[in-house]
Amino acid sequence: MRFNKLLFTLPMALTGLLLLTSCDNQSQDGSGQLPKVTVFKVEPLNYTLKINLPGRVIASQIAEIRPQVSGIVLKREFEESSNVKAGQSLYQIDPAIYQANYDSATASVASAKANANIAQLTLKRYAGLLNTKSISQQEYDKAAADAKQAEASVLVAQAAEHAAKVNLDYTKVYSPIDGYIGKSSVTEGALVSAGQATPLALVQQLDPIYVDMTEAATRYNKYLQDENIIYEPAKGDNVELFFNDGSKYALPGSIKFSDMTVNETTGTVTLRSQFSNSEGKILPGMFVKPQLTLGTIKNAVLVPQQGITSNQKGQYTAKILLPDGTVDYRQDIKVYTGVSGYWVVTSGIDIGEEVIVTGLLNLTAVEMGKPMKAQAINEPTILTQEQLDNLVKNSVK
Repeated sequence: MRFNKLLFTLPMALTGLLLLTSCDNQSQDGSGQLPKVTVFKVEPLNYTLKINLPGRVIASQIAEIRPQVSGIVLKREFEESSNVKAGQSLYQIDPAIYQANYDSATASVASAKANANIAQLTLKRYAGLLNTKSISQQEYDKAAADAKQAEASVLVAQAAEHAAKVNLDYTKVYSPIDGYIGKSSVTEGALVSAGQATPLALVQQLDPIYVDMTEAATRYNKYLQDENIIYEPAKGDNVELFFNDGSKYALPGSIKFSDMTVNETTGTVTLRSQFSNSEGKILPGMFVKPQLTLGTIKNAVLVPQQGITSNQKGQYTAKILLPDGTVDYRQDIKVYTGVSGYWVVTSGIDIGEEVIVTGLLNLTAVEMGKPMKAQAINEPTILTQEQLDNLVKNSVK
């Protein structure tokens, strides 16, 4: 009886063992098939690194026209909203009182010179009289002092004449720079004062013109500091300008300087670019969208952002499908920047590797160290150089 029972039990045990072996040979997803995924193949690309910055237009030179003498405005000598040249007369202030002061000062110079001449003649006569002992030494010394005082009086009178001439010249108000002049704040007949707070008009030089751009200090350090540069820097005019309607300004500009001080309130650094503006299409006060070309990353690794995730440590991670179908879990991927759905990866993924971009939820076990395989259901997708260039080109819009 025991023997029969043993014969019955042994086949059952063998059957169970075979079932366990069969299950173990099946796929890790329990369905008898490998997890299905799609992959992206990394191709070597030249990535032109561009950053979009907020910008505001300012004039390259600004001159606030203020009177330097007081008086009545007799004439405005320019057309409002027009271009003016350096040295062009803008206003005529009543010169009558200043002309009178100048004439008086000129007469004072003539009088002082006459007195100085008389003093010199007297001194010469006293020198002859001193030799014949006709006058005392004291009398001669006084004549010499009077002559020097007369010469000094000439200098004082000449200085007063010069000051009067300067004030007379100030009755003509000139533009100190070439530029565009707007509306006048005064009309003919208005009383103006020397050094008044309100300018008579504003002259702005618009060609060339500046665009001030602001960049967060953190991004400034990442992209523009020498020790962090991983790209070949661009040369020449490397700033393109876009208006708010998306249209592009025809001429590129160049970086003029970058401020070395961080704004304490906004945490930003200011960069200034310069553009040719002979047609006056860029106006002061406009908000624009400059695009700064920093340079080119040769043989860049670009990966779809959906193929890069992050773990609990905050590290970027990816799952790579190896040629034998094994899933390789990569941690601590280094990402430099992103563009239109792609990450630029600087370490952790190599050119030629296939990054899994869909089906990632079926591969979570590999994150725990369990070996897994997967099956790609597509020909690996790639990003071509032409596609990348178009992404970069359209990134400002």
